[in-house]
Amino acid sequence: MAEILDDRGRGDTRRKPGGGVRLFALVSWPSFLVAALAEMVFFSVVSPRELYLLGEPVYFSPVATYSIGFFGFWCATGASSLLTAWLSEKLPIR
Repeated sequence: MAEILDDRGRGDTRRKPGGGVRLFALVSWPSFLVAALAEMVFFSVVSPRELYLLGEPVYFSPVATYSIGFFGFWCATGASSLLTAWLSEKLPIR
């Protein structure tokens, strides 16, 4: 199979995702999916109109409550995924 060369005789010059982009993709996508699942499970049990924050009822609209809940779940699951990715790079596998 012939290799495609550029005008300087170098091989494949396409960019491949580096450290930061790859880490972002590896952390954000799984945490997004888990946050969506967590929100579905949580709000199938708890009504947004019945939530209390520090002893006071929450007066946000249901859509705002769902959105805030989703981003809260996404932050929590993202932190968990990021910690797992960080530990997998730092700890030796035996």
